[in-house]
Amino acid sequence: MTQVGHALTGAAIAVICLPKNKSLRYKSIHFVAFIALSLIPDYPFQNWGHDRYYISHSLFTNILLIFGLTLLLAIFKNTRMKIGGWHVVACGTAAWLSHLLLDSFYNHGKGVAIFWPLSKARLILPIPWLSVVKLLPPPITSELLKILLIEFVTFSPLVLLAIVFRNYARKPE
Repeated sequence: MTQVGHALTGAAIAVICLPKNKSLRYKSIHFVAFIALSLIPDYPFQNWGHDRYYISHSLFTNILLIFGLTLLLAIFKNTRMKIGGWHVVACGTAAWLSHLLLDSFYNHGKGVAIFWPLSKARLILPIPWLSVVKLLPPPITSELLKILLIEFVTFSPLVLLAIVFRNYARKPE
């Protein structure tokens, strides 16, 4: 998967949980943070990302990291309140964990070792039109552009649905 689907999903979750009456600066940081959270399992750190896919895409590993960060936010109340409170932390967790589910949709056939190290079971929920980029970093080819376009068309409706949900499903304040 490219970053397009993850970023659009992170942006959709950001739309849903964005606190009202915030500055443009806050909103911009909020969106960038949620997109960054949705990409964490793919960051190219040593022993992380696609180098150690089973570690970086394990629900167990990611929950431990999220728990550690949440513990820090519990200790540093001022920081937690600046980012929007527990509601934003919960939504940020959803953006982060969405990565694991989205990667299971791709047709590479390997699935995601979501329960590593507790199990070798893999989550595989392939959607036929979604395919992976075979080379990292990917060369700019017509195949890559096709994959990017398909991801954009597939995942951009999530952002539109989030906007509709935010504007029409919430009770007026």
